[in-house]
Amino acid sequence: MRLAAAIPSKQNSLAFKMIKKDVLIVGAGLAGLSAARAIENKKTYLMAEKENRPGGLASTVKKGGFSFDYSGHLLHLRWPKTSKLILNALGGNCARIKRDARVFAHKSWTPYPFQANLSGMPDEVKAECVSGFLKAYNSGFVPGAGPEVFSRWTRRVFGGGISRHFMLPYNAKLWQYPLERLTTEWCAPFVPMPKPEEVVKGAYGGRNEGIGYNTVFHYPRSGGIGALANALAQNSEGLRLGLEVESINLKKGVANIRYFGPVSFRRLINTMPLDEFVAMAEDAPVSVRRAAAALRHNTVYVLNLGVKGLKSDMHWGYFPGAEFPFYRAGIATNFSKALAPRGCASVYIEISTSGEALDLASAETAVIKGLKACGLIRTSGQVVEKIWLKIPCAYVIFNRERAKALPVIFDWLKTRKVQSIGRYGAWKYSFMEESVKEGLEAGERLNAGW
Repeated sequence: MRLAAAIPSKQNSLAFKMIKKDVLIVGAGLAGLSAARAIENKKTYLMAEKENRPGGLASTVKKGGFSFDYSGHLLHLRWPKTSKLILNALGGNCARIKRDARVFAHKSWTPYPFQANLSGMPDEVKAECVSGFLKAYNSGFVPGAGPEVFSRWTRRVFGGGISRHFMLPYNAKLWQYPLERLTTEWCAPFVPMPKPEEVVKGAYGGRNEGIGYNTVFHYPRSGGIGALANALAQNSEGLRLGLEVESINLKKGVANIRYFGPVSFRRLINTMPLDEFVAMAEDAPVSVRRAAAALRHNTVYVLNLGVKGLKSDMHWGYFPGAEFPFYRAGIATNFSKALAPRGCASVYIEISTSGEALDLASAETAVIKGLKACGLIRTSGQVVEKIWLKIPCAYVIFNRERAKALPVIFDWLKTRKVQSIGRYGAWKYSFMEESVKEGLEAGERLNAGW
């Protein structure tokens, strides 16, 4: 991992000798690092990362003896090749963990997923949810052609009760976007789809386990999730930290990098948010700029707390209720005890906005109140450390505008021999292993002469 030498800002980048590389990789998150792995010793490359650490959002910050991630970043491994790469990179520094996730609603905890584990809910809520689900299941409703809006889809699939008590309030809080306009392309595999017998069993017969894509996950034993990025960055000859790409001319194959100078490239892999990438592309046509301007995302603020005396085995919990400002909270030290000093816990709490700034002081007060209300802490005096981390582009919004915009953008990028990959480069909802997979595939395509 190399930090780029700082150059006085008054010096014009055009005064520097042009650096020439086969490949420019924008961003050293998991997708960029994996792409670099694939082309190492096969192509010359520069991987420009604006932060002074690799990993992007899959990184870890330290404060007061605690290690804090940018929210809950867990490894859900499902493909042999990427699983092998990730586990080999981490070596023995990796634990396999069985999920303990819960939902707090109606002043009670119930196991996740809500729709398959209603046992913790009041009798009247269970009855409403189960009868509504069975009615929806037996209705034989056939959806119309094209993308379906989420509010309609959840009532059709899960019925009125589950939608009212969890699906609608939780997703409204998470997405911060009208659910009458949010489309459902993101739902699989992230929304578990239980069978009727599982819904009935989860309400009246016992807990349903093994439902959902994240029933088992991996996490570093020490170092937080940033340990993975640091491991992947080892021996990456082209990685340069502290380099921010300011503008790119894809037709000319030249990028201008702040305080560093111009870089000539034959191929480019982008992992930064797609709308930002198009905005800095000097040769992007009006139609592409217009399409990128139609893309939407939310912003997530993560309050990380160091807490003493916390007693819970839960990994994370979901909070659909309006009385909670946060949609999710997790206990990272239940992934790894090494994230906090002895006797303390590392807790992350996520609050979503549609992009507007959050009043951190008021939000912190409301968070502490919420943690007390659900029983995770007893008093504010248990908090011994805190740090806010902001994710400006957190969840990309799935809507009809996105569906129309992406083909316009990607068709143009293809003509410029650009691969835009990862959660934000591809503008989608995905998990970390998928970003690693896309990075490897992008690099392999370059090695094959793409």
